[in-house]
Amino acid sequence: MKRAMTLVRVLAAALIVAAVINDLRDAIIGGTFNFFNFFGYFTIQTNLIAAATLVIAARFTGLARPQWVEYLRAFAATYLVIVVTVYWMLLAPTADNRWEWSNLVLHGLSCLVLVADWLLEGPRARLPLRHVGLVLVYPVVWLIVVLIRGATDGWFPYPFLDPAKGYASIAVVIAGIFVAGIVLGGVMFSVTRWRRLVPA
Repeated sequence: MKRAMTLVRVLAAALIVAAVINDLRDAIIGGTFNFFNFFGYFTIQTNLIAAATLVIAARFTGLARPQWVEYLRAFAATYLVIVVTVYWMLLAPTADNRWEWSNLVLHGLSCLVLVADWLLEGPRARLPLRHVGLVLVYPVVWLIVVLIRGATDGWFPYPFLDPAKGYASIAVVIAGIFVAGIVLGGVMFSVTRWRRLVPA
């Protein structure tokens, strides 16, 4: 069981990286590649975080893990749930590539893998709910950078962050995402109480 789970983690991480590389190749071939724009997307960043998280977790399969690894796993899973939810609710209806394999990996499979990974091998120690606010640190930093770029060079990664729509509209969307982040983070922290399926 331990070897199988380790292998699944490594293969899933490789698939996520392959999906990112495929989109990167398409952007380069299509002449639309810009380093800061491509790697500025929350989807790309969180999927790379997810891949790194799976590789790190693979090292500790069936073993006691440092608590920072458990926080990383919980945060990565939370971010991808948000990515998948926002994409399929707000962005997919107008996306031409929604059924391409790399898009399905980055906006679906990676989320399923991270959540399943969290549930199948829960943390060795319960994560205190009073720390759930930490889940917002990375999204807040990302949003600050994106909003600064939107106000200066006019680039924004998603339509709902378009400055032309007004900052009141953007604030409503951001507030909703933040609330969802706290709720989902709380759920992830709470399910650490589930029985471990891969004992030490």
